[in-house]
Amino acid sequence: MLISYGLSLLSLLCLVLCSDANGARFAKYSFNRWELLEYRAQVKELFYFAHDSYLTKGYPFDEVRPLSCVPKGRNFDDIEDTITNDVLGNFSATLIDSLTTIAIFNDKQKFQEMIELVRISFRNKFDLDSTIQVFETTIRIVGGLISSHLYATDPSKCVYLGSEYDGFLLQFARDMADRLLPAYLTSTGLPLPRINLRHGLRNLTADLVAENNVAAMGGPMFEFTILSYLTGDEKYAAVTRYAMNKTWSLRSELDLLPMSFNPANGQCYSHFTGIGASIDSFYEYALKGAILFDDAHLYEIWRDSYTALVNNCKADWFYVNAQSNTGQLSAPWIDSLGAFFPGLQVLAGDLEDAVFKNMMSLKLWNTFGGIPERWQFQSATTLQQPVGSAEASKNFTVEHQKLNVPLEWYPLRPEFIESTYFLYRATKDPFYLNIGIEILESFKTRFKFACGFGGIQDVVTGEVQDRMETFVLSETLKYLYLLFDEDNELHHTRDNMIFSTEAHPMWLKPDVILQYSQNKRFDDELYLRHLERHRAEDARLAARRNKGFFGRKRLAGLAKSFFADEELRTDMNDSQETQPDEPPICPSVSTSTYPWSYSPTLSYFDRLFEIDYRFSDTLIRPASMANRDPIETRKGFYDQWADSRHASCRVPSTTESFELILDVPGRSSPVRLANGTIKCKTLSGRWKFRVEKLQPGKTDVYGNRITTTPFQTADCNNIFRPDQHFDPRTPTLLYQVTALNGLALPHNATVVFDRNNILNNPEHRRTLYELFGCNPQSQLLLDSAPIINLYLS
Repeated sequence: MLISYGLSLLSLLCLVLCSDANGARFAKYSFNRWELLEYRAQVKELFYFAHDSYLTKGYPFDEVRPLSCVPKGRNFDDIEDTITNDVLGNFSATLIDSLTTIAIFNDKQKFQEMIELVRISFRNKFDLDSTIQVFETTIRIVGGLISSHLYATDPSKCVYLGSEYDGFLLQFARDMADRLLPAYLTSTGLPLPRINLRHGLRNLTADLVAENNVAAMGGPMFEFTILSYLTGDEKYAAVTRYAMNKTWSLRSELDLLPMSFNPANGQCYSHFTGIGASIDSFYEYALKGAILFDDAHLYEIWRDSYTALVNNCKADWFYVNAQSNTGQLSAPWIDSLGAFFPGLQVLAGDLEDAVFKNMMSLKLWNTFGGIPERWQFQSATTLQQPVGSAEASKNFTVEHQKLNVPLEWYPLRPEFIESTYFLYRATKDPFYLNIGIEILESFKTRFKFACGFGGIQDVVTGEVQDRMETFVLSETLKYLYLLFDEDNELHHTRDNMIFSTEAHPMWLKPDVILQYSQNKRFDDELYLRHLERHRAEDARLAARRNKGFFGRKRLAGLAKSFFADEELRTDMNDSQETQPDEPPICPSVSTSTYPWSYSPTLSYFDRLFEIDYRFSDTLIRPASMANRDPIETRKGFYDQWADSRHASCRVPSTTESFELILDVPGRSSPVRLANGTIKCKTLSGRWKFRVEKLQPGKTDVYGNRITTTPFQTADCNNIFRPDQHFDPRTPTLLYQVTALNGLALPHNATVVFDRNNILNNPEHRRTLYELFGCNPQSQLLLDSAPIINLYLS
């Protein structure tokens, strides 16, 4: 569906010749070289505005408050204030976390000045009486120091410092890692969530260490393994990799990981799973670690975990939160951190689904002017409309909107622009540059304050947030800059470069990899004995348990989950009794200025506005956003980049859909053909069908009006039960499968089970006979009605 986009030499020449009267070398939305350079320069200017504000108003504390222009540091009076103290360790976090953004700017002088400031700031390295979160400190501080060291020591990089740099950043990273590593000395090998940088685990209350999430238990493996490669000391990689593998062993039989555990005993705290907060970086580092370290086992973890997510959590526009041991919906909301996932899908090669998932983030931005921390895709309980003044009606509207946004803040998180950046690099579709322009404009206007950038404390009321977290300079503005920077050295390097979860570029040169493989050492007896003890215990337990600390009973036969009953509103299509008088039409477009190039998303993605009507009861714009045009239809951009010959919308569906889950012991191995048809040899495995009810006069999910023709030819005779009475009347209901195990079926595609293999297996034959029928046309029957594209053949 997506095609590469590029301006020809002829188009570039035209853009130069068509400069406006003021001598500008581009017209807005032309996206020629000069326009992108202008946006790039604006991002860089914004970064230095905020960075200079931090240096003058916030340093040596961790952050600067953008509205009040005072430092923000940790709460020394309350060790239990984890919201503040987890990420603010009194170690000038903004200074360290933003070093690599300056490196990406190729600003050698500033880069050198800032790393020298790090040197003089930490003469005793990180000997600080600060209780911090291990994971956040790893990705922001250890990761920032390692990546900056790579830049300073790589002759191929513009900020290479040569003999002017003595490698102290790597030593600082190692010092911090040594202070964090004792968190792994637990009875399970899983890390505690927090540690004191000076006193280790002493004086930590039970509440501070009782629960850790799987992202934090597995994630540090990435930075710590790179540290091992660079220092030759294997302990960092070995200890954290054991924890990563141990975390994966806690998965359910569905290969779904619960969100959190007690690291002391492996007890599960939260059984639900998804892709957002508390679990996101586990998937990210499984794939990125597999790539950077050329690690087959990490790739297996990624492959199996992603397959499980697709099978159990995938909806059209996002991944839902599900129970890890059943795969059933557990929470009707998604959170902002999940917006990173499309970028990871791009890296994994699943570009088509990445487009869908990033579209949800776009619609949330259109609605709220940012991505709320948590948004409900199901409509919340309806409030009773008050009778009275206009003020009472206004308060009612606000309260109703708040019900759909249970966590209402947007702290300028980077995940949406991160995924947008990766999608643009993969497709070169100007659709994603246009998103970047909107975010850039927001930073120049709505988010910019006297001393930096503040997010939105409440997306419904518009209340601003007097905080600028370190990721704003480390990630958000970095990805925005790179979106517009075609010339950046990272885009032309031959290094196997990977962004960390904090957007720090990481790479390993072949000579470093070779030297580590030949000369790595493990000299620390404490951690060596720690690993030997756990591995011996694992071997003893292997014979007595399958995998994980808990199991799951097989689902009994067939489970039926009706989206129409509001269990999962995202995958149902709003039921309507009558066909709309007029099908929705995409906004009209004028003749493109440059008719030889179009945005594939604007021109050929016929579901561009489906989210808007499907979730119209929860995507309610606050007053501050009421008059803002959607990003994708901004005047100028849409007119120029939409192909009027193709830009049309799919007619909204008026049918109902539900899920069928068939759970049979064993593993499935379906084969998908080029036309979208899926062939399955056996019933073994877990099958999740999305099934649509077809009735005459309605519109199916493909936008087609349902006629009476398929009903007239339908055969409801069940050949499995020849003794049953067959009613020859024309059926009033048919079914069709629209998705299987998270994979959407194209129109007219079929799902075919192998008749011989199934009928020759007594258990599978019995299961099939109990749950389905089959008509003479080999279509399976559900409740005596044919599933018109599900065959036993």
